[in-house]
Parts: sequence; structure tokens; C-alpha cells
Amino acid sequence: MVQDLGGELDLDGMRRVYGTPGHRLFYLLVCRRARHWGWTEPGQSKWRCWRAQRRLEDVLGRKLALPPGSRVLDAGCGSGVVARRLAARRGLRVTGVDLLDFHVREARRLSARAALEDRTTFAWGDFHELEYADGSFDGVYSMETLCHAHDPARALAEFHRLLRPGGRLVLLGPVAVPRAEMPDRQRELLEPFMDAMALPGARQYTTRTLGALVTGAGFRLEEELDATAHYLPTTEALYAYFRLPYAALRRFGATERWLGLRSTVEMYELRRHVAWMVHTAVKDG
Repeated sequence: MVQDLGGELDLDGMRRVYGTPGHRLFYLLVCRRARHWGWTEPGQSKWRCWRAQRRLEDVLGRKLALPPGSRVLDAGCGSGVVARRLAARRGLRVTGVDLLDFHVREARRLSARAALEDRTTFAWGDFHELEYADGSFDGVYSMETLCHAHDPARALAEFHRLLRPGGRLVLLGPVAVPRAEMPDRQRELLEPFMDAMALPGARQYTTRTLGALVTGAGFRLEEELDATAHYLPTTEALYAYFRLPYAALRRFGATERWLGLRSTVEMYELRRHVAWMVHTAVKDG
């Protein structure tokens, strides 16, 4: 059952973004069910996007820096790709929550297939307000999901409540520069895209303010890393792959059904005005 959060929870918008057949097919075939970008080091090929995604998941594991058996919350788990990677590679016990019931069903099915049911669990949940007890987790992460939060400060406060003293928080995802620093053309592209992709959180913070939101929730900010240089190769590769197919779709007016392609092609023009950030923070005792 969907919680009543005073009309703030845009579940219909999330279903539109992640539930349309075109978008689900994009994530299945292009991203191998992952819902996140990739990480490329100097000298590595940008064309192997799936490998870049796995490297980003490993970056997350290193930033969490938790021993095997640690309890970790995946806030917005999608089909559980990241949770399974952390469970298999690092021995973490990951609880994934997601707003979309079909994501939860898929995550459970894939974890059963991978024989990771003992280390991964998945449930419907709004990460602004979860039913877990205070201090239930050793780590919390958001892999490009805080941008969907209707109240990022409230979500961060919930993450703080759920962590034990000494617990670690890692946020990965795109963050726009302040709108006043953005040319008119790029700002005009960004605003309707945020509506189409259900990104209310991304409207409420920028590269200048997200760190302050983290500390305002009670965390000690350990690192605020601008990792754009590691993300841009994936941006460039996906644009090269899909620029022409997307142009063909536009001729037939079918782009609204292919939001994944839209995000890789239309938003390419914004690549110099959106930073990819990694925030690592600790809940002090």
C-alpha cells in the first residue's frame, strides 16, 4: 500500500519513467538492468559501458568501506543490480527498498536466480519514511536516486536515523550547477527534462548546496568528490551509440516512449553544466 505523504509522493511519475515499455527495454538491453551510469579511469575504453557500470559499483563498495556481514540499505534499489554486486563481491547484507512493485519483484527473482537470497532482501518502501528501527544499518547508499526525492533533506534525515553511530553514507549521482550559472539554452533544456524524468530532488539542490544538506542532516562530510571526468566517457559513448537512432525516432514523434534514449541524447548538451558527484559521510557517535 502506498503511504499517504500529503500528496508529495509522485508514484505515477515514477511509474511513467521506469514502467514504460521503451524505457524498461532500454534498461534491459543497454544497461543490463542497471539504472545508473558508469565509471572510466584514464586509459580505459569508454565503449564498454557495462564494464564501466560494474566499476562504478566497485567505487561505491570502496567508499562504503564496510566489512563483510555489514547491514546496508540500498535507497531506491531498482532491480537490485547494485545490491547483488555488493553482496557477491564484498559480502555485505543489503536491504533494498523501492517505490515500484515491479522493481521489487524483479529484484527478488534475480537474487533467487543468483543464489543471493541470504544476503539480499527487497521490499516496497519510500526512503523518506521507512519502518526500520533507529540504527538498523551500518551503511546507506543512494545510487543516482536522491534526485527523485521530493524532499531531499527529509530523506537524508531518515538515512541518518537508520544508521548506527559510526555508520557510513554514500551518495552518487548527477548534480546540476546553480541555474543562474547556466546559459539560457541549457536551462531551457533542463527544466522540461526534470519534469519528464520525475526529478524533484534535483531541483532542490545544486553542486553548491548538496554538501550542506548532508551536514544539515547531522552527518560529518568525509569527502565531496567531483567525479565528472570519470562519468563523461559513458556519456560520450552512449551519445555516439544512440544519436542517429534517436533522430529517427524524433521524425516519427515517438520519443516520449523512449525516455532512456532521450536522457542519453538530448541531455548531452548539458554535460558541461551537470557534475557527477560522490558524497561520503559518517554518522558520528
